[in-house]
Amino acid sequence: MTRRCALVIDSGAVLGTGAMQGVTAVPLRIAFDHQVYRDGVDISPEEFYARLGAGETPTTSTPSPGEYLDAFRASDGERIVCLTIPRKLSAMYESATLAARLLAEEGDSRQVDVIDTGQAAAGFGLVARAAAELCAAGAPAAEVLDRVSRACAEVRMYGSLRTLRYLARSGRVPSIAAGVSDLLGVRPIFELRNGDARRLALVRGERRVVRDFQRIAAEQMSTDVPLWLLVFHSGVPEAAARLREALHQVLRVARSETITLTPVMGAYTGPGMTGFAAMPLSASELGGVP
Repeated sequence: MTRRCALVIDSGAVLGTGAMQGVTAVPLRIAFDHQVYRDGVDISPEEFYARLGAGETPTTSTPSPGEYLDAFRASDGERIVCLTIPRKLSAMYESATLAARLLAEEGDSRQVDVIDTGQAAAGFGLVARAAAELCAAGAPAAEVLDRVSRACAEVRMYGSLRTLRYLARSGRVPSIAAGVSDLLGVRPIFELRNGDARRLALVRGERRVVRDFQRIAAEQMSTDVPLWLLVFHSGVPEAAARLREALHQVLRVARSETITLTPVMGAYTGPGMTGFAAMPLSASELGGVP
């Protein structure tokens, strides 16, 4: 049966399931030496973080236009919605846009809406989850696009890196800044919005990180609105569990989940990252939660 709307995302959306109806995930690539793996397919997060902890250095690559084109062809929707992370961070938007044009040139009459969500990692995951649920329920494209637009504007994401060394390798922070931060043992807490990271605090110690996350959540997010919460980590599930418990103490959480960042995301964050993304729930998403 053809769906009214199908969703195409990349593997970095960390949906946590490849079996969600109406969703096609385009895998990113990650390589150790000359061995290339498909993110979320050929290598598990556990294996990846073990190799990262052993000192191996990965490289990553984004899906090609051809891979997006194959995903669009395989989608079972009358209309296709494709979500990407910010153009500032990746070429995925350009690849997907070119693929949509190629699909039209092949004579496929289906419309493809390529959307730069302005979100990454768990923030992107929340937007994708909201869209995926509507697609699976048979919602029309207009309803899916409206929910995506609101989600992109409403999601807030915060994170803390244990080290800046991996970001320095990607050229996103100066190597000298990463070295000084690691030498002093301080951890930056930042907010990521529209592809830009804004530093909110510099802290020492895991307990202080959790306390500052609590403070930031209470100050910057409404405690009266039911929230959809994603707590994320890169290979430190115990730290993520403590953070999730702390956030439940200060926020009105109606739906929550703890996820491990996919290998491609972990290649940029390194091991030991924790953080969370949150989004107000719509009435239909709230269901019977008080």
